[in-house]
Amino acid sequence: MPDVSRLARTLCALPLLLAPVLSGCVKDSPLSRAETDSASASQVVSAREYGFVRPAVAVSSLETDDTAPPPAASGGDLWQRVRAGMRLGHQHHPRVDTVIARYKRDPQYLTRLSERARPYLRLIVNEIERRGLPMELALLPQIESRYNPGATSSRAAAGIWQFMPYTGRAMGLRQDQWYDERRDVLASTRAALDYLEQLNAQFDGDWALTMAAYNCGPGCVGKAVERNRRQGKPTDFWALQLPAETRDYVPQILAAAQLVAAPEQHGLALPPLPDRPQLELIRTQRPIALAQLASASGVELATLKRLNPGLKRARTAPDAPANLLVPAGSGALLRKAIAQAEVVSPATYNASSRAHIRERSAPRARPAVAVSKPAPKALVHVVKSGETLSAIARRHNLGARTLAENNHLDLDDTLLPGQKLRIPGSDALVTYRVRSGDSMSVIAHRYGVTIDDIQRWNALSDSRLDIGDTLRIYRRRG
Repeated sequence: MPDVSRLARTLCALPLLLAPVLSGCVKDSPLSRAETDSASASQVVSAREYGFVRPAVAVSSLETDDTAPPPAASGGDLWQRVRAGMRLGHQHHPRVDTVIARYKRDPQYLTRLSERARPYLRLIVNEIERRGLPMELALLPQIESRYNPGATSSRAAAGIWQFMPYTGRAMGLRQDQWYDERRDVLASTRAALDYLEQLNAQFDGDWALTMAAYNCGPGCVGKAVERNRRQGKPTDFWALQLPAETRDYVPQILAAAQLVAAPEQHGLALPPLPDRPQLELIRTQRPIALAQLASASGVELATLKRLNPGLKRARTAPDAPANLLVPAGSGALLRKAIAQAEVVSPATYNASSRAHIRERSAPRARPAVAVSKPAPKALVHVVKSGETLSAIARRHNLGARTLAENNHLDLDDTLLPGQKLRIPGSDALVTYRVRSGDSMSVIAHRYGVTIDDIQRWNALSDSRLDIGDTLRIYRRRG
C-alpha cells in the first residue's frame, strides 16, 4: 500500500482514538438509542454489535484477490501461509487448554473450519499480510460467523465480521433497499482490520487485550485494566474481570490458532487449501440481475447469490456501479456478459424489478393476521457442567439443530460451563415478503413488534416498503 494511503488511514483514525467512547463502556458510546437499548443488561456489547470503525476505503481501491501473488516463500497450501504469519506464540493457559480439549472432541472440527474458510481465506490472508498483522486474526471470522458473509444475528449484526447497521453506516458501508455492504467480504474485511489496528494501538500492542476489546468494547476492557491497576493487580488479559463471553472469546481464537498451527500434535487433520485465487472481483457500471449473468455465462445462479449476499434483490442497484465476487476463472466470461447486456434506464429497471418481484411473490399465500402480546426479552440459558446441546434443546422444547444454528454452533460442539446460549423459541425468525396493501405499521402490529424493531433488524432508514421486499422479523412468544 502506498505511503500516502497509510498516512491517510492514520489521520482518519485519530478522531476515533480520541473519542470519548474509548474512556467508558458501551453506555457511553455514540450508538443510537435503539441499539443501546438492545444491549444486554450488563451494557456490554460485542464487536459484532458495534465496531467504531472509521469509514472504510472504497472497495474499488482494494487489490483484488486474483491479482495479489503469494509471497515467494509460500508453498502450495494456504494454511502454510497462515502458520508462517502467526506471531502470538503458543499461550499455554488453562482457559486455552480447556477450549482446545473441547475442540478436539470433534475429530472433524478442522475439516469443517477449512471448508467454511475456503472461499474467503486467501482474500483475508492477503490483506493481513499487507498490513503486517498477526495471522491469528484470520481465524477471528470463524468465531464470529463461521466464515459466513450471509450470517445475521438476532440484533441485526451482519456479515463475516458481524457489524451492526449503525457501525456499517459509520464505516461508510452502503445499506439501502438494494445493497448491504456489511456482507461484502472485501469491504468488511478492510473495515474490521482497520478497527483491530486502532484497538491494538490503544492497548499498546497487546493483542489479547485487542481481541477482548473487539468482543466487548474498548471502554469495557479499559475500565477493567484501570480497576486492576488501582488495586495493584496484573493488567494482562488473563487477570482482568471481564464478561464471560469475552473471557471465552479470546481463548477460542488462540485455541483455534494452536490447532491450525500443529494439527497432528493434537490428533486432528487439517485438509490443505490450494494457495491460489478462489474469487475474482468484477465491476459493472450498469444495472444487471444475477439471473441474467447466470443465464449468459453458465455460472450457477446459486453460486452468484452465495458470493454476493449483500444484493438484497439478487440484482445491482439501478443508479450506482457495483462490484461482484465471482468464482476464479469466470471473470472474463462474466465481464463479456455484462458488456453484452441490454442497457436499460434506471426507471425501466426499477419497474422491471418490481414487476418481477410481484410475479414471483403472487402465488404465495398471505400470512394470517396475528396480534401478539407485549414481547418478553429473549431467554438465555447459562450452561452448567456436563450439559449438552441436545439436553438443553429438549428442556426448552426445541430441536437440537435449531438451538445450534441460532448460536452459531455445530450439533456435536462441546459446551463449556458458564457459556450462554440464546433460546430462539422466544424470538424465532420469520421471513416476511411484502405484499400489496402492506405498510410498516400493519406488519409491526401483525407480529407484535415495533416499527423501530423492523427498521433495525433490516437496516432500513425509513418506513417505505416495496412489494416483494423481504423482511426479517423476530417474532416473540409470550
